[in-house]
Amino acid sequence: MSIIYKRNIYLCSIISTNQNYTTMKKTFAFLVFLLSINISFSQNLKTVNVPMGARVESTEIIDGVSTHNYSDKSSIPINGIPYLKEEFQSGIIELADGKKSDEVLLRYNISKDIFEILRNNDTLTLNRPFAVKYVYLDDKVYIFNPRFLKNSERRQNGYFELRISGDFSLYIKRWKNLSYDSFAANYKGGGGTKEYFYVDKKNFVGKIADGDPFIISSPRSLLSKLDKHQSEVKSFIKKNKIKLKKESDLVKVVEYYNSL
Repeated sequence: MSIIYKRNIYLCSIISTNQNYTTMKKTFAFLVFLLSINISFSQNLKTVNVPMGARVESTEIIDGVSTHNYSDKSSIPINGIPYLKEEFQSGIIELADGKKSDEVLLRYNISKDIFEILRNNDTLTLNRPFAVKYVYLDDKVYIFNPRFLKNSERRQNGYFELRISGDFSLYIKRWKNLSYDSFAANYKGGGGTKEYFYVDKKNFVGKIADGDPFIISSPRSLLSKLDKHQSEVKSFIKKNKIKLKKESDLVKVVEYYNSL
């Protein structure tokens, strides 16, 4: 066999080996890439240890009301927090039949109108909020009342804080609008921050005995819903210079009505 022929065979062998090595490197890099995606995806998922027979990714809080995973990440950066209070606090969940859960760590996500639960460093939410009658949290009582579902507006749906319970009950409905700072005028002219931010909103909702709930927007809207004591309440509002946009003033009116 000639020296040239042997040299060609040797060169072909080297080329083949290099090609195989390059292919192996590409394959290994691709596998590492897939693994990194899988790890990242797994880290973004919220998971908990589940009791036998429960749904995967869920854990029972009380009688069929379980937690489930959800994405608490916003697709855009937003200034402010979506919560009533950012820290988790001990709270209790009560079902419509009166059964209560043990104390769990809760916080109210106003933006999504859900109660989040902290379990094993995972943030979860309830799978059946309609089965919940009360949520007790931070000296406040919240209800999830289907009777309030008048339309698709967020301000009349979901969770309400029960501020006063009585013949005249007072509720507070909170929500957060998302605003975009596109322009901020000044004497020199100029633009805004080009950022999104939360704007806190709330409605005061009244309910007389077993009647339908109504939004309290003015003295007239309030008085029109009263089935009794209209003149007394009207005089009380006028005498005390009540501003129904102020929670403390509205509380005075409701407490006065319930005292009659």
